[in-house]
Amino acid sequence: MVTQLKNVEKSAFSVPALVWKRRYVFLTGATGMLGAYFLRELLLQGQQVAVLVRPHRRQNAESRIETLLSLWENGRSPLPRPLVIEGDLCRKDWTERYSVWFRQNVETVIHSAASLSFYGQSDAEPYLTNRNGTKNVLALCRSAEIREFHHISTAYVAGTQRFFTEKDCEVRQKFRNDYERSKIAAERLVRTFGFESLTVYRPSIVIGDTRNGYTATFSGLYAALKLVHTLVSRLSLGSTSAKMALRFLGMNGNEQKNLVPVDWVASVLTHIFTHRELHGKTYHLTNPDPPKMKLVAQTIQQTVEHFSVLASENDQMRCSEEWFRENFMTQMTLFRAYLNEDAHFDSTNTQLAAPQFPCPRVDSELLMFLFRRAIESHFGKTWEFLKTKPQSDTRACWSSE
Repeated sequence: MVTQLKNVEKSAFSVPALVWKRRYVFLTGATGMLGAYFLRELLLQGQQVAVLVRPHRRQNAESRIETLLSLWENGRSPLPRPLVIEGDLCRKDWTERYSVWFRQNVETVIHSAASLSFYGQSDAEPYLTNRNGTKNVLALCRSAEIREFHHISTAYVAGTQRFFTEKDCEVRQKFRNDYERSKIAAERLVRTFGFESLTVYRPSIVIGDTRNGYTATFSGLYAALKLVHTLVSRLSLGSTSAKMALRFLGMNGNEQKNLVPVDWVASVLTHIFTHRELHGKTYHLTNPDPPKMKLVAQTIQQTVEHFSVLASENDQMRCSEEWFRENFMTQMTLFRAYLNEDAHFDSTNTQLAAPQFPCPRVDSELLMFLFRRAIESHFGKTWEFLKTKPQSDTRACWSSE
């Protein structure tokens, strides 16, 4: 049963006795894709976790976490429950309401919350969450005298740099979208705060679970899959191809995209977090052997040919290549910058810290599995197959141990 921390006044005497002497890890972004996996790993490690959760119209904060953890359990051993703090990262009221409790109970903050919006005004997403939300978390850290901070950034603070090391931050790089600009702004705030211990994690493009295909995010690569899946319902088999799609986008197919499975990222995060001797550095959670766009596009084509509904030759609603091109290009405009070739991300620190956790190979077999699962779930509307109990722990799929 999830416990919610409610109505804690500024007086220390109002802090519930059952949590008074505990030392909590405070996690933001627990209902996000990576945050949810990280929360599960922390709970399995026996960590005392408090999470900030924003209520939704249909569910309060407690219910959202309960629903999430119930999905993880599904016939498996029950998970411990975190303490839920109801609040909106982008508002300041929760930081004032709970500041005394934080000072007494929280030792470490893990800031995972983020907006994945590519474009927006300076007073809208992604800046509201990525920049302003980070400011609010840091204000709480200052008032609560928190000295240890773990920041989940992104490898794409590299912007247009061709090579980016774990020591690099602001190296006069240019940025392709507001997401990248907002994330470098957040990292700048964190780095100049003055924590005694600051650990920064920079994952690249996080894709689904290698074991069951689950993903909670359908942006980026999955958005391209969903678009093609939708458009091909008006096309017959063989009327379009991966080569055609790449040509429409002005790509030669040799561009690399740095894709990393969420279960791997969460396990490496947890390994580093639970080993204090590894703190105080920056870690690129990136793929040392990223797939090329040619492979990604071909796998999308093969997946929709096998698992999407295509039009028949005599279907009166069947459309032409020109119709596909116009619709495809219109919808992909927002993601065009996302499809540029990625930088080469040095990951020396990560490989030295977690040599027993090599990044899984992202090949056509894994991509087709993930894409098929996305289509079967109707892009997140149902995950019935998660009710099947796994044969082994997630890490067994790719750990070298």
